Amino acid sequence: MSQGLKNIAKQYEAGSVEGRIYKMWEESGYFNPDNLKLPESAKSFCIVLPPPNITDKLHLGHAAMVAIEDVMIRYARMSGYRALWIPGTDHAAIATQNVVEKRLQKEEGKTRHDLGKEKFLEHVWKFLYETQSMIQKQIRNMGGSLDWSREAFTLDKPRAKAVSEMFCRMYGEGVIYRGHRIVNWCPRCESTLADDEIEYKEKEEKLYWIKYGPFVLATSRPETKLGDTAVAVHPDDPRYKEWIGKTVKISGVLGEFEVKVVADEVVDPKFGSGIIKVTPAHSFVDFEIGLRHQLPVKAVINEKGRMMENCGKYAGMTVAECREAIVADMEAMGIMDRVEDYTHNLSVCYRCSTAIEPLVSKQWFISVDKKLDRLGGKSLKEKALEAAKSDEIRFVPERFTKRYSNWMENLHDWCISRQIWFGHPIPVWYCQDCKEMTCARDEKLSECPSCHGSKLTQDPDSLDTWFSSGTWTFSTLGWPDNQDSKGNKTGDLAKFHPTSVLETGYEIITLWVSRMVMMSFFALGEIPFNTVYLHGLILDAQGKKMSKSKGNGIDPLDMIPKYGTDALRLSILLGNTPGTDMKFSEEKIDAAKRFVNKLWNISRYILTSIDLEKAKKTDIKSLVLTTADRWIIARSNEMIALSRECLDIEGRNYKISMLGEALREYTWSDLADWYVEIAKVEGQKDAILYHLLEILLRLWHPFIPFVSEEIWSNLAQKDPLIVSEWPKLLDIGEVENSRSQIEKIKDTVTAIRNIRAENKVDAGAFIKVKIASPSFGSLINSYREVIGKLARVEELEMVEALGEKMAGQFPFILDGVEGYVSVAVEDSGKSKEKLEKELSHYQILLENVRRKIDNVEFTSKAPEAVVAKEKEKAKEYRDIIEKIKTRL
Repeated sequence: MSQGLKNIAKQYEAGSVEGRIYKMWEESGYFNPDNLKLPESAKSFCIVLPPPNITDKLHLGHAAMVAIEDVMIRYARMSGYRALWIPGTDHAAIATQNVVEKRLQKEEGKTRHDLGKEKFLEHVWKFLYETQSMIQKQIRNMGGSLDWSREAFTLDKPRAKAVSEMFCRMYGEGVIYRGHRIVNWCPRCESTLADDEIEYKEKEEKLYWIKYGPFVLATSRPETKLGDTAVAVHPDDPRYKEWIGKTVKISGVLGEFEVKVVADEVVDPKFGSGIIKVTPAHSFVDFEIGLRHQLPVKAVINEKGRMMENCGKYAGMTVAECREAIVADMEAMGIMDRVEDYTHNLSVCYRCSTAIEPLVSKQWFISVDKKLDRLGGKSLKEKALEAAKSDEIRFVPERFTKRYSNWMENLHDWCISRQIWFGHPIPVWYCQDCKEMTCARDEKLSECPSCHGSKLTQDPDSLDTWFSSGTWTFSTLGWPDNQDSKGNKTGDLAKFHPTSVLETGYEIITLWVSRMVMMSFFALGEIPFNTVYLHGLILDAQGKKMSKSKGNGIDPLDMIPKYGTDALRLSILLGNTPGTDMKFSEEKIDAAKRFVNKLWNISRYILTSIDLEKAKKTDIKSLVLTTADRWIIARSNEMIALSRECLDIEGRNYKISMLGEALREYTWSDLADWYVEIAKVEGQKDAILYHLLEILLRLWHPFIPFVSEEIWSNLAQKDPLIVSEWPKLLDIGEVENSRSQIEKIKDTVTAIRNIRAENKVDAGAFIKVKIASPSFGSLINSYREVIGKLARVEELEMVEALGEKMAGQFPFILDGVEGYVSVAVEDSGKSKEKLEKELSHYQILLENVRRKIDNVEFTSKAPEAVVAKEKEKAKEYRDIIEKIKTRL
């Protein structure tokens, strides 16, 4: 080989490369699809980054998100798509407010109420800018090739305009309404929560059996007896038929009261005594019963989680305190029948883990069942369900379609108001003069449209953060400004919406994905994305969830300086199956780093060994290719074909880990361990090695962009790797013979190496080998120098027959190849033992094949070619067995 480049560092130093490379990418403008040299007809590919909450720095789950999406976007860019990846962050309303409140309490011993709204929000924005800046830096450190010129924030002015517009349009069509409904209330956050913001924790509590007038019934919440207005039974329960419709008097801790007996099919006659007390103000089930039977609603628990003034001596107590006091009073009155242990799932706030209190409150809601003219008479829920069931939106993996559909089918009206200070204000104003309510797009309404009065008060609540993030796919593309008066899309909205992929964690299908689909249908009448790719959780090596308290977390910020970004990305991508949780450890990052170094070393060897300029100008098809050349080019072609199968944008098929695993095996084994070593023997491989390296770097670029770009910079290419073209197949004609022949050479070398290892032959020692192979003799003879170098054979003798085995000779038997390896050790029965092991191995293989062939179901249903192949295997195994028996 010719003398190549000399100035390539012996070791890859990620720390000195990554910052420089990312700066080059960003300054080149290639993250912005407007700067790509593309024809007008180029198809668009768009991803909007799921905006990380600005509550904290990014964790491994975010790192996985960035790595996976960057693979997709870099592949699309290199494949000629108009590739756009929009960055952004989420203000995370209630979560951010909670974080700042806790910090304020810890550092200053104050609450938000001590500061007042204006001062408190100053603290929030200060915190926000700090974390937002840190998140942006982390995403850059991860190599994310996002178009920073289009960066968005869920609380910035363009998003505020979109949110206000969305609210007003939905309100105008009656989709948004205000009403008294029962809601999930967090006494700690003092705010409502949506159904999917509730978590459930198994808890050991008590089930109290109460003497309730003429009945005995069970309840886990005796304190809510103070708000009971009915008891309910199943209409077909014969035990209570005579009581239905009657009013009964109940002895209570605050005196006697009356309740009505109603019949409702929601009652489970098998639970408890088959009769339940009904507290419409503090139970979702009871509230619905109350609506159906027009029952009065009596609230007894306030928004701070304490008993109200109408609770007599229990007023002001917490729920827990009241429960304890009421139970004691009931026991004293003799109306407590019995108490049992009871395990159930307690509803808690997903942010602060406080027990949820169902309360009836006046809130803002989105009606998910209202039929809309703009949707052809269908509701938001129906359109969102239809999109998934028709495969218009495809979930990867497919099983999550069912989870999404189940959620949507049971979806209730969405409560969108939150009693917090930080977030999008509800764009509704109340006139103190004429009492009219006005929904206004203006940031501040100065005059009442009805009476022209100026005494206006804005609704004090904020919008649920999922309302603004629900508009994310289209608000980031310029909606509503990029939609004309006729509803036509313009600008970025026309080019990139619907977006191509939403890549996110499976745990927020209900929280976010479902909302985005409904919001997009309302705003644009179309889906927000074609594909939903769901990644799983990243767990520790023992399969446990990572957390700071457990001390088992891995911080990406710590790993990048230690191992490099490419190693971190690769460790996350390999073995990461969509929708499945993945065990992870620092050892995995270390292994990925070793591979990155391997790629650097093999690339460095090639670049320092070849005549680069000559290699670049040489047409591979003009060369006389050896068997090994044909084999490795065929393997390279297979990797190109596999990449298009595993990153199939049009087919909405993404198998990122499968491609990465295959590329790693090809790079390390086929290219580095075999072909390069063969090339050293055969020589004159400059053009082929250059061709292989160029393709390899393109294939690896989406996975490990920094090291691949740095190596690429030594290839004297016109453009950086980030905008190079995805490789195409190189047609070199028939390759099957080359493949089988090189596999035979590899098997032979491996068999000799195994005997060396088993007999602990010194790595530097040379050995003698005798081979008999009527079928492959000429092939092995032509590769004797390669075999000699790779297996350290000083003398390779080709014979017609092996003859009797001598002392110190160790046999190996392959299909069509037999041999003796002579080593400088005594044959103490090892030879016979090895042959007996091989005999047992092939006998098992033969038996397995026989079972298949003798199975009528297999032979009748399997294709003829498959059956024929099994029969060929059986013959091959029988021949090998006979040869081994002869040796023995």
